Amino acid sequence: MQQISQNLQSIYHSYRILPLLLCVGVIIDYSLTFYFAGSIATVLQYEFSPTLTYAIRHDVVIPYLLLTIFFYYIAGYTVLKYLADSNIYYIGVAIILLMSITHVMGGFSWYVLNVYYSNTVLVLSLVSVMITITVFGYEIFKET
Repeated sequence: MQQISQNLQSIYHSYRILPLLLCVGVIIDYSLTFYFAGSIATVLQYEFSPTLTYAIRHDVVIPYLLLTIFFYYIAGYTVLKYLADSNIYYIGVAIILLMSITHVMGGFSWYVLNVYYSNTVLVLSLVSVMITITVFGYEIFKET
């Protein structure tokens, strides 16, 4: 049990590993989306993401997914690297984990097909944005 705790601590403090969780969340999200939707027409009809529907319409889904994964990793890495020695590092970790969970839940929403579930996924996404803006604003006001 001690070894598990040490492993989790090392992952928690690694700004190189944590963004990979977000990347895995995105891969799971889009894989489940295409698997459970059943057809491209269904994805185009019901998908919330305008960038994904654009990628589908212009037949650039693979490059879009690769760029999204790359962007998420670089963004997560950069944020956590700069927060590594701060007292709000845990908030950066929490946001990355929340976004990862939200992506996985988004993929499963194509299986669940329930408006309340889909709205929950949307709310979780908005919560992560609101937390980010709030903490950023707090840090700016704290410095002045």
